[in-house]
Formats: sequence, C-alpha cells, structure tokens
Amino acid sequence: MSMNTNELLEYFPPMLLGEELDNAMRYLPTYNPDICFLDAGIRLRQLDKLKEIYIPFKMSREIYVKLYLAMVRSMEKKHTVESIRQGVQNHRRIIGLDNNSVLGGSDSFSIIGKSGIGKSTAIAKSLQVAGGTDIIRHGFSASIIPCVNIQCPQDCSVKGLLLSILGSVDDVLGTEYQKRATRSRATVDNLIGMVSQVAVNHILLIVVDECQNIVRNKHGINVVSTLTQLINSSGVSICLVGLPETELFFQEEMQLARRSIGLSYREFPCDDFFISFCQQVFPYQYVANRVPLTTEIIETLYQCSSGIIGIVLSLLIESQQVAIMTGQETITKELLLETFASRMHNIQGFVGVRKEKRPQTATREKKKDHESEKTQESKQSVSATKMQEGVISVIAERTLEENADMISLLEKSGICITEVVA
Repeated sequence: MSMNTNELLEYFPPMLLGEELDNAMRYLPTYNPDICFLDAGIRLRQLDKLKEIYIPFKMSREIYVKLYLAMVRSMEKKHTVESIRQGVQNHRRIIGLDNNSVLGGSDSFSIIGKSGIGKSTAIAKSLQVAGGTDIIRHGFSASIIPCVNIQCPQDCSVKGLLLSILGSVDDVLGTEYQKRATRSRATVDNLIGMVSQVAVNHILLIVVDECQNIVRNKHGINVVSTLTQLINSSGVSICLVGLPETELFFQEEMQLARRSIGLSYREFPCDDFFISFCQQVFPYQYVANRVPLTTEIIETLYQCSSGIIGIVLSLLIESQQVAIMTGQETITKELLLETFASRMHNIQGFVGVRKEKRPQTATREKKKDHESEKTQESKQSVSATKMQEGVISVIAERTLEENADMISLLEKSGICITEVVA
C-alpha cells in the first residue's frame, strides 16, 4: 500500500519548536520546602529526586529535530513499490543469491559528546516527545517501531549487533526473529538480509549507543560497514552515539566521515545556560538550613564540574548527603569542595580541558599546534592547582577544629604527601 507524505505524517505528533518544545521536554519534580523540617532519613530518600530533573537546552532541541526528521524520512519509504522490490532482494540475500539495493539509503548521523553532558537523556526525551516510543499500528499491514535503541557490542561482534536488533524488535512486538536466526545458524551475510527485511517492515530509526567501542576494537570497521549495508538495504535511518574519541575515528576516512555527519558537544561554558541551570536545581535543598545561590557557589560548581551538568547534579546530591549525615545541615563552598575531594576522586582527572589522542587505528597523524597544547596544559595545571589549594584550605580548617591528623585527611582526599628528610 503506497501512501503520500501527508498521510504518513498523520502517524507522528506535530513537530514542536521553541518554547513549546522546551515545555514538552522539561521535567522538574515537585518540591516542598517544608521537607527540610522532616526526619533525616526521609530527606535522604527524597534527595534522589534531583536525578529526575531535566532542563532542555540547545543540545536537546538539536537532537530532537535530528531524530524527528530521521524517522519521517524512513517512514516515507515504507509500503512503497521500492520497499516491496527491496524485500525481494533481501530474500535473495537470505538464501545466498546475488542481490542489490533498490530502496537506497535513508540517513545516518552521529551524536558525539562527553560522558555526563546529558546526550542519552536528551535522546530519550526527544524520542518521547517525537512519538518515537509509540508503536504505529493503524493503516499498515505490519506494526512499525519508530525507534530501536541498542548498544554497540564491546567486542564489536557484527553477529551480536544484528541479533541485538532482532531481539529488540521481538521484545516490543512479541515476534521470534532472533530465535529463528539463532536456530538456523545464519551467517553474517544471511543475518544482514534478515535484519534488513525486518527493518523494512518494522523499523524507522536505529540508535546505536556506546559507539566508542568501534574505536577500541580492531573489528570496529566491520560494524560500520554492516550498518552502511543496513541503511542501503532497508531505508532506515541510523544514529551513532558515542564519546569524543569516536569522532576521531570517523575523521580517518571520507566514507566514514560522510556517514557520521551530525552533532558534537563538549563541556558547557560558564554562560547564561549554566547559571540558569544552577538557579533551577539549587533550590532543591533537603538540608535543615536552606541557603540562597551565590556567585561563589556557582563558580565552585563550575570549577568542580567543568560545565558537565551530570557532575553538578551528582555533587549537589553527594554534598547534601554529607551535610545531613554529619549534622552540618547547610550547603557551603567549603562543603562542595570537600565532598568533591573525598567522594568524587575518580572523576577529578576527567574534569577540565584534556588533550585528546588519536586512537591506535589512526593511519595518519595531523599536524598539531604545539603552542595551543602548551596553553591548554598550562590552564589545566592552574585549574588543578586552584582546586587542590581549595581542598587543602578546607582540610586545614577541619584539622584545627577537630584536632585531627592533617596528613591522614589529605591522603584520604587523594592528595599525595611525600616526607622529605634533610
């Protein structure tokens, strides 16, 4: 059954933009300041509500538009004469005969960003608002899943990737594609034909997360090649999601770069958005003594997070836990620094501007600006020194107040102390 574009769009919610989109994506849990007078145990349990906060920003809007348009482009190819012809070619591939692409590629793009900036949450929110979570059943002979979300296998197994797609479809539709593929001991080439045909009938968009695994494994190029074949043999859109190192891999070859044109994000600057974000999340205080947000606290939050909003939320949760459990019952700059030093030691090396190295798969080194590298290293060193000085200052005050061993406290905070004998 062939349908025109206007009929197809009836199966999608209308595209939202601007303030209307922000309102649809934003989530701020209910909060009553009276909770600050309740038992400590109740407050500690409610503190986890901070994790539910979602405040849309430029990245959220861009991801929403990308995903929405990708699903629409795929939908336009469903139940057309070309899709029927492609089904015949896919069947030929399944049984091991010569085949070719009739339907043609749809779209592939990437969403690259540092861990903690909220890209996975932005994708989930975007799909929810764009109708990517609702199965399309009306007007079609086969149910259509707007989006299948999978992870790139750690070992970059092509077979594992393809079976994962089939398994995701089975989970939603109650089919047995994965079981049949496993039982028939299908080869990789057979599996590509099977997944392509399932995608022709049932899928609009495939999101492949954790694509940095492609960089870390010598078989990564095989995964990219397989995904390219899926695009050409199914007409579905494919979105590749990963960490910044993934981008370096895609820059190595023209065919990889072309398939991964998309969105790229790093840490946020301490700009109007970061300040607005702090202003909206800081009132969620569960300590007995609430305090207003100050410029000093904003600067401390940025210093400890380098603009990664996931770290900001974690720091506010952890510091309030410390404040409630120790009886301090208030959020201060000193508390934030001490919590960051004692509870978030594992991420301290990832905060700030870091040099990115080319993966081992790189075949050619680009010329680097040594002056720029030295400047970045100098900035990082100064930032780390300031952070350490702040931590030492807080610990020195604790030593005087509690008559504690300063060397022991410094070592617990991750600061190495070496005794020098004259």
